[in-house]
Amino acid sequence: MNIILNEKKVECRETETILDVAKRCGISIPTLCYQKDLKPYASCFICVVEIKGMKKLVPSCSTLVSDGMEIQTESERVKASRKVCIELLLSDHCGDCKAPCQVKCPAGIDIPGFISLLAKSSESEAIKLIKENLPLPASLGRVCPSPCETECRRACVDDAVSICFLKRYIADKDLESPKPYVATP
Repeated sequence: MNIILNEKKVECRETETILDVAKRCGISIPTLCYQKDLKPYASCFICVVEIKGMKKLVPSCSTLVSDGMEIQTESERVKASRKVCIELLLSDHCGDCKAPCQVKCPAGIDIPGFISLLAKSSESEAIKLIKENLPLPASLGRVCPSPCETECRRACVDDAVSICFLKRYIADKDLESPKPYVATP
C-alpha cells in the first residue's frame, strides 16, 4: 500500500502507524507518551499530524496508515496544535525540576529565571542573576558555544531561545550604563 507523507510517496504496510512510517522515512515527529514496546496511549497529542480530508488532527502514534492517505507532519495547523499541547502540559508543571538548558549550561546559570526577568523588563535583576555565576557575561556571551540552546525545550515548538544573544544584550546594556553592576565577592 502507498501513502503520501509530506508530499512524498511512501510504501508501507497496513499494520504500521503513521509514526512508524515517519520514523522509517527519517521524519521526526515529537512524542511524549509514546513508548516503543507499549500499546499506544495517545494522551499527550504532541505527535498529531494532519490527514487530507479529515477535520481533526490525529495522533500519529496510534493511527494506522491506510492506502492513499495524504499526511502532513509539519503544517502550520500541526505546529500550532503541538504548541498549545506543550503549553497546557507545562501550565500544570510545578517547576520543581531544572530546565534542560540550565543543566547543560557550564556556568549553571538559572536560565529560566534570567529569561523571566527579561520578560518582566527587570533588566537590573537579570544582570545580577547572570553575574552571580558569570563575571564577564559580555565576553562569554560572544564566545560561548551555547550548549544550553541545543537543549532548549522551545525548539520542540518552533526555535530555541537565543540565550547567548540575550546574555550578551543585557551585559552590553549594563556596560553602557553610567553605573554597571559589580557583584560583591
